[in-house]
Amino acid sequence: MLDCPAMGVLVRPARARDDYDACVLLQREVWGLSDLEITSAIQLVATVHAGGLLLVAESAGDETRPPAGSSRGIVGFCYAFAALRGGEAHLHSDMLAVRPAARGCGVGLLLKWAQREEALRRGLRLVTWTFDPLRAPNARLNLRRLGAVAREVLPDLYGETTSALHHGLPTDRLLARWDLDSPGVTRRAAGETTAAPALAAIPALNDLSWRGGLPVSSPPRLDLDGPELLLEIPGDWDAVVRADAALAREWQDVVRGALVSSFARGYSAVDFASAGGSPPRAGYVLRKDGVTPPR
Repeated sequence: MLDCPAMGVLVRPARARDDYDACVLLQREVWGLSDLEITSAIQLVATVHAGGLLLVAESAGDETRPPAGSSRGIVGFCYAFAALRGGEAHLHSDMLAVRPAARGCGVGLLLKWAQREEALRRGLRLVTWTFDPLRAPNARLNLRRLGAVAREVLPDLYGETTSALHHGLPTDRLLARWDLDSPGVTRRAAGETTAAPALAAIPALNDLSWRGGLPVSSPPRLDLDGPELLLEIPGDWDAVVRADAALAREWQDVVRGALVSSFARGYSAVDFASAGGSPPRAGYVLRKDGVTPPR
């Protein structure tokens, strides 16, 4: 395994065809996609030529033991294409992948901060991407570690895919907006940290009960108001999906409905709260627009 945090890893732009081929192989390894749903090396090359950005994380050694047929040394990549949604020129970050053996070492963060640096160098001030709102680690990275915010739900964005990670469920997504020179992002880029919010300190839109060790949500209180609200999600989404597909769909309905309603009422997802233990707990911090965040 790699030493943490991400020691011996260099992030650089993709250069040779081998780099692009490595990103194709990583798509198969990380998401288990069929060839029909993989972004090809040719498409990656064309996108970069047209103004997109493909960064690779390259390990100096062989510690991650890549599987047969993969490119030795490339342990992750971050891919974005040029976007003009709403008339605002920016990058849309479509994929971030890290080889399983290299996870937990800060490789994803290295890739995202390098992406920010290159976007700013190009005169861009915004990067967007989508993520599954039920995956707590992704929400924690995007909102807490990087300082992105979300205020738009995209229901079943991709339809049913071939990825085992999607479990045949609707592919609901949150749109993350990363304002690259906002105060919160700038502080995080400089290494400043803030105390994580406490779950118990924020009025909750939903209550949890437990059934066979799995979290079950009450219907969300869509009339609840306040400067900040909490929306709890499962701390381990894969455990819920593997054990009870019907419960997983109930969770999707709760989270989708609560976020759509909250965003319509002027809230944004601005942070993410976690609590250890068994089972773990996690939730979105929703802040009313115009409320000054705590220092």
